[in-house]
Amino acid sequence: MIVISGSFVRQGAVFAQNGVISRLQATATVTTDSARYVDLMNQLAGQFQHRQLDTCFLYLCKAREVAQRLGYVKGEAAAYRGLGSYYTYRDNNYLSFRFYIDALNLYKELGDSAGICQTCMHLGVYYQFEKQYEEAGGYMKRALDIGKRLKNDSILMALRANYYFIYLSNLRAGRSSDIVDRKRAVRALALARQMAARAGDERLLLYTGMLQAQELIYGKTAEAEGVTKLIALVAEAERKGYVYHAMYGSSHLASYKARSHQADSLIFQRQMVRLALEGGYRELALPVVAKLYAWYDNHNMDDSARFYGSVMLDIVEKEELSKTQGELDYIDYYMQEKKLRALQLQHDYQQQLLDKKAMESRGRYAVIIFLTILLLLTVLLLVDVNRSHRRSRRNAIQLGEKNREISEKNALLRTNDDFKNKLISLIAHDFRVPLNHIIDITNLLKDQSLEYDDATALFRKLETKSQDTLHIFDSILRWIRSQLSGFVYTPAICRPAAMIREALEIIKDNCLEKELNIRVDIPEHLQVLADREMLQFVHRNLLHNAVKFSPLQGTLHITAAVEGDKATISFSDEGRGVDPGMLQYLFEYRNREKDRGRTNGGAGLALIICKDFMDKIGGTIQATNNPENGSTFSYTLPLAKESITQEQ
Repeated sequence: MIVISGSFVRQGAVFAQNGVISRLQATATVTTDSARYVDLMNQLAGQFQHRQLDTCFLYLCKAREVAQRLGYVKGEAAAYRGLGSYYTYRDNNYLSFRFYIDALNLYKELGDSAGICQTCMHLGVYYQFEKQYEEAGGYMKRALDIGKRLKNDSILMALRANYYFIYLSNLRAGRSSDIVDRKRAVRALALARQMAARAGDERLLLYTGMLQAQELIYGKTAEAEGVTKLIALVAEAERKGYVYHAMYGSSHLASYKARSHQADSLIFQRQMVRLALEGGYRELALPVVAKLYAWYDNHNMDDSARFYGSVMLDIVEKEELSKTQGELDYIDYYMQEKKLRALQLQHDYQQQLLDKKAMESRGRYAVIIFLTILLLLTVLLLVDVNRSHRRSRRNAIQLGEKNREISEKNALLRTNDDFKNKLISLIAHDFRVPLNHIIDITNLLKDQSLEYDDATALFRKLETKSQDTLHIFDSILRWIRSQLSGFVYTPAICRPAAMIREALEIIKDNCLEKELNIRVDIPEHLQVLADREMLQFVHRNLLHNAVKFSPLQGTLHITAAVEGDKATISFSDEGRGVDPGMLQYLFEYRNREKDRGRTNGGAGLALIICKDFMDKIGGTIQATNNPENGSTFSYTLPLAKESITQEQ
């Protein structure tokens, strides 16, 4: 998908994009106007959007940070619109939609018609790819209506190009065959290309040229000519540094060649993957990487199969990390808005106090003037002043008491809010893995080449995963209902052996895939005091991490040790272990992007929740590296009285 925005096109100027980037970077280094700096960061992000996605993201984050600090709403809205496009390329539909809506709301607040127009255009393309065609048509129509009134050529040519893009998507999906719609779409594309040529916009010229080539191919009027033109445009885009355009064209060439059963479709698939990795568009290349891996594996080309297998694994891991970090970033952004609102309320309250004190001060001055005029009433006025002073002291004491009450209530609210946030994180963590497994299984079932036995096995696995997910949901829901008014710890007797067996059932498929040898050495009679759902969350997380980082055919030891009136349950794997420099930070909130506990990814927010849960139920959690290899995660909890009696 390509979404062309008209924000940064200067009409009448013909220049190479490299020159634009250099000029913007040079201006940003010397500008002293903070609002101008935000605009430059947003413009640079737009320039890199189709060249290098990771660089684009860095500029957008900088623009959003400075704009929020300044209260520069227009710059903040532009950054949100850019982040919406960024997460579209990252295949994160939820965050893409949220940032587009946030941008649209800010533009409406400002009354910025150009911003509303561009954001509606982006939302139209977004809904088109979500196959919500009525919403897509509504947003695109609204954008076109506003664009015609604006008489802004740079926005209008982008609108026309994307209008044709939506038409072409409908045509390929078999949704539209209306000759009137086709004529309007083709005319809009031709007008967009003419305007791009006048403006000297290299990016839009490449985009419209590729759309015209696809018109020849999918319109079946001159397929060979369209293919030749598209190949030339791909080469030109790569030469000029427009990595995404080159990848986009390569993807369509690969699809056409594969549909026509031409042998060189693999060449364009490999080219598309290479360009996606170079420009940071990893998630968009994942389906093609999977196809290449399957093809090479079926043809016993082990080296190529291993290469694309490792590429596929790297993309999946980075995609998961990107989604997690993006969700955390969005939560941080949301919480910052709440803090700003709280500070604004505090400011208003303090201003009222100042106004009240100012009024009291003016009253005292009036009394002093009155005393100087009416000397005969001096004694009476002094008594009145004294009485007023005592009243002020009482008011000050009462105000102090009210402030203390407000502080205590705010602390209670923060505690409850923190607990509810962790409940949300708990649900997100426990459902992410089984739901991803269900999605993977359903994607495999879409493949019509599956044998009957394979499909039957996948259906059984899908049923099992669904039942496990429903079981987790019911358990957590019952627990949350009991905690809605705030956390109250009521210790209960828990049997770790039975609970761990239950947790292992959920990840049984993962264990079978790795052929793990799981040894559980926990006495059945061992009982501890804890909150069951909190403890089971800790079990699921520690088992998931141990299985994830265990090697193929490795051994996972789960043991129990009793010392005095406490029991320690340990989970030992044979993986790479934890970076020694990160052991002491595993259970603390730090930058999860930079500080990762293992060499191939960190446990993230889940370990922080485990630590918090253990604190609440009177236990401890710790992690150590094994002498030879792997690591051991363990927790310690008080024994139940029955268990202490049996030990004795």
